[in-house]
Amino acid sequence: MQNGSSGGKPSIVFVALQTGAGANGGIASLGEIMCALTRYRAILITNLDSPAVAQWRSAGIEVLIVREEASLGLRRAPWRTILTYVRFFRALRHVLSQSGAKVVHANDPLAFQLCYAATRSFRGRTIALNIRDTLEPCRKAPTARYGWMFGHADHVFFLSDDMRDRWIDIIPEAARASSATRSIVDFTRFHYAPIAEEMPPKIILLSGVVSAKKGQLRFLEKVAPILAANDIQIWLSGDYAPDADAYAFACRRAAANLGDAVRFLGYRSDLPQLLKNVRMVCVSSTHEGLMRTMIEAMAVGRAVISTDVSSAREMLEKPGREAGIVFPVAFDSTMGEAILRLCNDENRLSEMGRHGAKIARELFSRTTVVASYEDVYDQLLQTT
Repeated sequence: MQNGSSGGKPSIVFVALQTGAGANGGIASLGEIMCALTRYRAILITNLDSPAVAQWRSAGIEVLIVREEASLGLRRAPWRTILTYVRFFRALRHVLSQSGAKVVHANDPLAFQLCYAATRSFRGRTIALNIRDTLEPCRKAPTARYGWMFGHADHVFFLSDDMRDRWIDIIPEAARASSATRSIVDFTRFHYAPIAEEMPPKIILLSGVVSAKKGQLRFLEKVAPILAANDIQIWLSGDYAPDADAYAFACRRAAANLGDAVRFLGYRSDLPQLLKNVRMVCVSSTHEGLMRTMIEAMAVGRAVISTDVSSAREMLEKPGREAGIVFPVAFDSTMGEAILRLCNDENRLSEMGRHGAKIARELFSRTTVVASYEDVYDQLLQTT
């Protein structure tokens, strides 16, 4: 670990927890930010030595791996949870002492909790928090926990204005020191590609880990039969383990009734090419922050059909520049009927794609997003 700053650049210590899943939008977003910093250098504390970590190391980012078991929960694993807090406390104190960093950036709520005490044990250190999701619709709001975090963070990053507003409605402390600071889209990979006449049969894509949050089962039951009956294929990309996970098994069983119309692709690293091979992208989630696949699909020029999760209307229903259609979270067969109409309306499909690509360029460019983060870091440094 280097003392002070590197090449005149002050350090930001990022603390982020990985799940091990191939599809992890929060970790992907973090990597984009760390690698694109211009006025700061990144140091990362994380829990897994993953392929993403190997890429970040090759980009010159210093990484410290610390074992994390607090996600098991205090009731289920009290000693392992306590030991995790001790490990992160020691690791972060060491990094702050050696690097001279003044700003700690926690990439999720548990990371914030793990690094809060160590950050506050130094005078003149500030801590920022990324919130990347909203709450499950039927979940009782954990107002005490989040109220404490929002009240003690020196800054909270939300992914969109709508997401920030939704949290403020639940926990007013979210308005205290926060901003809507979006994700980066890599336009060298996710670049605009109009739908070509020689494309394969009509295909739509659902992307994300096959899980209850992503809502694939409801889609397969309520929407997919209408599409399959009209020769439209449904591709599902994302981590998929039907032999180990009950929800994924239920999705496989529902898809079995639809024959070859449904394909489970598993985790795919070639998402840019997949997006270019489909007519549109569907988001069937029960809740989201700002889904990466949504904004990446927009960048490629694909219309997005989405449930009314956080950020969907803000991104897709800009007046005069509609990039998709938004349905209630408790969607029914009318979503399938709308998809069918859109698949058969090439002009509207292409227009939505062009709108989405333009909006993505305006909001998610590397230069724009990194400048927003670095402006906040500048402000945090001025308070130390």
